[in-house]
Amino acid sequence: MSNKTIIVAEIGINHNGSIDNCLKMIDSSAEAGCDAVKLQFFKAKYMYPRSAGKLDWKDSEKEYSYDIYKAVESFELPLDWIDELIRYCESKKVNLISSVFDIRGFDLLVDKGIKTIKLASYALTNIPLVEHCAKSRLPLLLSTGGATLGETEEAVAAVLTYHKDITLLHCSIQYPTALVDCNLAVINTLKYAFPGLTVGYSDHTKEIYEAPVQAVYLGATVIEKHITRDKKMKGPDHFFSLEPADLKRMVSHIRQAEIDREKGNFKIEGILYGNSAKICHQNEKYLRDFAFMTLFAAKNIKKGEIIRPENVLILRPGKKKRGLDPKFLSLFQNYSVTAKKNLAFEDSIDWDAIL
Repeated sequence: MSNKTIIVAEIGINHNGSIDNCLKMIDSSAEAGCDAVKLQFFKAKYMYPRSAGKLDWKDSEKEYSYDIYKAVESFELPLDWIDELIRYCESKKVNLISSVFDIRGFDLLVDKGIKTIKLASYALTNIPLVEHCAKSRLPLLLSTGGATLGETEEAVAAVLTYHKDITLLHCSIQYPTALVDCNLAVINTLKYAFPGLTVGYSDHTKEIYEAPVQAVYLGATVIEKHITRDKKMKGPDHFFSLEPADLKRMVSHIRQAEIDREKGNFKIEGILYGNSAKICHQNEKYLRDFAFMTLFAAKNIKKGEIIRPENVLILRPGKKKRGLDPKFLSLFQNYSVTAKKNLAFEDSIDWDAIL
């Protein structure tokens, strides 16, 4: 089929520290007819400050409270799994994609042979990382949840300096996303704003196929969905992910939607179409403030001391105060910027710290 949708099964952190879980999810993805599986490769120390705080949340069954840094550390995917996972995906004839969250992680995966990279919504405004990835000229998937159109334009411009192999993914960073908050009309907004790029959809709803099918009707070329071996497994992403039988159902419905789209035999549902504005919606604001990356001090910095680039960290703030966006790292690279107050290790670097 000439307009075949690429279906990506997102393993993410649902491996629960077991490579066997990864291999079994690759099996279920291949059996369902998915085109690719996706990992998340990160180290806690390059993602959150150790002082990020505690996270309190609840799903439909339980309430949770845990240390953010320690929890993220427990979700890390070991680098020494990558070779085996690449070989296994090749044997199953599915592509292996990985999200990266820092420059070091990107370099390690490229050295291992990963050929397609994704940047999550939380990394979209991390322009130093976007530029570093773009220089490799590898295909890039850029999620845009919680970001404005202007921020998306900045990230796209950073990549276009080096290549045009970009797929933008509309999504919501509300987990799970209610159908009424999908705002699939943004797919059309992205297609209009970036006519030379492909546009897809990363789905975080609990429903099996409703939003992905509508996204295909609207011309999404990539559909991404979280998967799990069992929704009842321990971890924050399992309960809204698809088990193997439902993954097969989603793939089947997407393939039928492709046929219906070709025939013009479909209807766009208003509840899913929603709002076409490319903005951070109110229901995304908490996670945007929590996880969009920002600048922190890598050491104690005294008032009057020059803040050197190697003394600046780019991290998600968690419960800490946000600092400057990562693009402002260039200030410390290109100019002699002095601290206007004492900064402790892992303090946010904001305008008050330098002006």
